[in-house]
Amino acid sequence: MFRLGGAVATVAGLHSVAAGARSIAGQNMANASVESELRFYAAFYVAYGLAALRIAPRADRDGAAVRALAGALFLAGLARGSGWLAAGKPHPLQRGLLVIELAAPSAIVAWQKRLTSRR
Repeated sequence: MFRLGGAVATVAGLHSVAAGARSIAGQNMANASVESELRFYAAFYVAYGLAALRIAPRADRDGAAVRALAGALFLAGLARGSGWLAAGKPHPLQRGLLVIELAAPSAIVAWQKRLTSRR
């Protein structure tokens, strides 16, 4: 789970670093300020992905790291949801990602707790 999520986040983040707003479905290049900010934030998406990849081998033993990643993912989902409230309904891909970002963290934490309890 963490390997796949980490790989996806790393690749998607690198794509956004390189392509900016064009990495978003249906978007062209944005103005200079938005491009700058988006590409800056995309680097943190890369860092999140690399952290998930690093934690993957010990996810069953490192509850604090798992909860930190899950919390960051949930916070990102809340931020995406606030964008919907502020600017309107996003592309269907972003809506699907929102569902994952809000639902997956609790599933991830529960999964990690089950693994820990088996030890």
